[in-house]
Amino acid sequence: MINKKNSPENFEAVELDVTGMECVNCANSIKTYLEKLNGIHNVDINFTSEVANVSFNPNVILIKDIVSDIRKLGYDVIEEDDEDAVEKIKKQKLASDKYNFIVSAMLTALIMLISMSGHHGMYDLKITPNFSLISLLLLTSYVVFYNGRKFLSGAYNSAKILKSDMNTLVSMGVLSSYVYSFVIAINHIFNLNLDALRNSHEVYFETSAMIITLILIGNYLESVLKSKTQTSIKKLKELQAKFVNVIRNGEDMLVPFKKVKVNDTVIIRSGDKIPVDGIILEGFCVIDESAMTGESVMIEKKKDDRLISGTLMKNGFVKMSALKVGKDTTLSKIISLVKEASNSKPQIQRLADKISSIFVPVVVSIAVVTFLVWYFIIGTPFDESLLFAVSVLVVACPCALGLASPMAVVIGVGRAAENGILFNNVEAIEKLNKIDTICFDKTGTVTTGEMHLKTINSFNGISEDELMKYVFSVEKFSNHPIAKSVINYCIEKQMDIFNNVTDVINEDGMGISGKIEGKSVLIGSPAMMEKFKVENTVLIENKESRNLFISIDGKLSGEIEFEDRIKDDAKEILGRFKSKGLDMFLISGDSEETTKKVAEELELTNYSFRTMPDEKEKIISRLQSEGKNVAMVGDGINDAPSLARANVGLAVGTGQDIAIDSADVILVKGDLMSLVRSINISGKTVSIIKQNIFWAFFYNALTIPVAAGLFASYGITISPVLAAMFMAFSDVITVMINSLRLKYVNINQ
Repeated sequence: MINKKNSPENFEAVELDVTGMECVNCANSIKTYLEKLNGIHNVDINFTSEVANVSFNPNVILIKDIVSDIRKLGYDVIEEDDEDAVEKIKKQKLASDKYNFIVSAMLTALIMLISMSGHHGMYDLKITPNFSLISLLLLTSYVVFYNGRKFLSGAYNSAKILKSDMNTLVSMGVLSSYVYSFVIAINHIFNLNLDALRNSHEVYFETSAMIITLILIGNYLESVLKSKTQTSIKKLKELQAKFVNVIRNGEDMLVPFKKVKVNDTVIIRSGDKIPVDGIILEGFCVIDESAMTGESVMIEKKKDDRLISGTLMKNGFVKMSALKVGKDTTLSKIISLVKEASNSKPQIQRLADKISSIFVPVVVSIAVVTFLVWYFIIGTPFDESLLFAVSVLVVACPCALGLASPMAVVIGVGRAAENGILFNNVEAIEKLNKIDTICFDKTGTVTTGEMHLKTINSFNGISEDELMKYVFSVEKFSNHPIAKSVINYCIEKQMDIFNNVTDVINEDGMGISGKIEGKSVLIGSPAMMEKFKVENTVLIENKESRNLFISIDGKLSGEIEFEDRIKDDAKEILGRFKSKGLDMFLISGDSEETTKKVAEELELTNYSFRTMPDEKEKIISRLQSEGKNVAMVGDGINDAPSLARANVGLAVGTGQDIAIDSADVILVKGDLMSLVRSINISGKTVSIIKQNIFWAFFYNALTIPVAAGLFASYGITISPVLAAMFMAFSDVITVMINSLRLKYVNINQ
């Protein structure tokens, strides 16, 4: 998708959806090539999100030229303007990749079956040599040039700009054994009897096919994880109603969200999402702002109060004047922040790709030198000299290097899933191991996010049970969230109620009133008590309180205090992080008093209160500017920008879907012990990946001299078949078995 953006200095910026990148080096190749073009100011390629941000001078180069140049490199640009269409194309590509590796695996199995027929006393398919060679040639050609076409084209495109990557290694390993086998097969099928190949009988088609299939599987597994990072923007936009009910020129009409104008009168009913930012003209409502502000208590709104886009009307009916519409709404700005933060995440330079940039030319040089020495200096026949060179290329095949990261990641992710931890982003596995600062959202993360009755105070000689009987009897007529907490408490305590309740009235934005056996009962905020002239020193001292006050016949008879309880394991877990030297920061949209109380109980000195979504993101950015690697733990929509901006975002799975999709890691169970386990799994997985890469490289370094014939005078040589076996052996030992250790390591300490 092409999305134009503003850019300074007379340059335009365009955002392009690029597909076909297989590794970080692919992104770097595009960046290197584009930056050399005249008229290009800056290029930023994000491999994970598959987005290219290009700043360019439109008077020198056009967007269509940039797209054309990217396609010349072998990649594609999705030009659909509809985001749903873009998402559909990406899903189709992922499905195509899955089909591709399945077909490759099936054909490789058939190639192996034919290749092993009659060898070393094994089963015999009773087919002629020529039929066997023709079958192997056709099947392998399909696997190499169709199933493995992206590796070949990737290597070619890298070569055009004088770079090497994993595609180069894969292509060299595949083509060396394929071309050699092809020549041998043609010689035998057509009885050419070439002198140079008179002693050559073995073909190694299975080696080429096996390399392609194993790398395809590894690439697909990474693509599946990568694709999960692309849904947060879509989920955020689903919060926005496609059509909005407005009154314009005295006419009630439905208009698309983008067509809402400033000063339009917007009608909002119970259950509606607030589409734009504005101010209430008339009416009353109860709003759930927890997703945007982190407030755990439902907010009552009346005339002249402001409403925020992306919040939810739980109850009521209002007419609102639109103040901020389109891209200026709070929700739109959050979407922009999430998108910007996601695309600006630092790219991980995979260690295997760094090794390959040096490893490829070294291996090719060794293979060439090996052939030249054996053929021209030692005088060995051509086919034997070529076998030494092919053995070098095959034994140095990057299969183990290519699988070192994906195999460990898959097992690590599986172990995490078993413990209620889901990784949305494969990069988070490495990043999580490097964090030194953890920021916690308060509500729903270190607290339960649910309002509970803390204390009940009764006055004027009335007992607590009698007070709650009055409260229960009136509150049962209300659907306010606090009323539900009271009702649930009373039901749990099996309290009695009065049956003759009359004249029940919901007092807009303040509380509820009614009559019980002739007595006037008021239940609500200090403002409600003040309205009905209920005076008491308790009320004077608690004018700003959110506690619930009860008046019976004009006298203050009771007060109910609510609390959002700290999770049982929060203090212990945070103490464990402190002992490991991690810095911690509590971020909340709640009041100073409430936030300070929670911080003190958790023994945290760094905290912020009444923090809006963009302010949370700024806190993360400030900490990062100080050189800190920051993890953010949250559960609401208001946490989405900060989750995306953090080096690693962790969402509590009991929270909002948007927070979950914006995060790199999801703690499904909602307990903070999962955070401990996720960090430990990260550390263990990164350690295994590094071991895999080291041993894969070290193993190749040991076997290359043997394959080159350095010890041939002692009778020690490696044929291409044996080289392929060693290559497979390195996969099993250095990658699979080592990675399997992740299934049994302790992740609770």
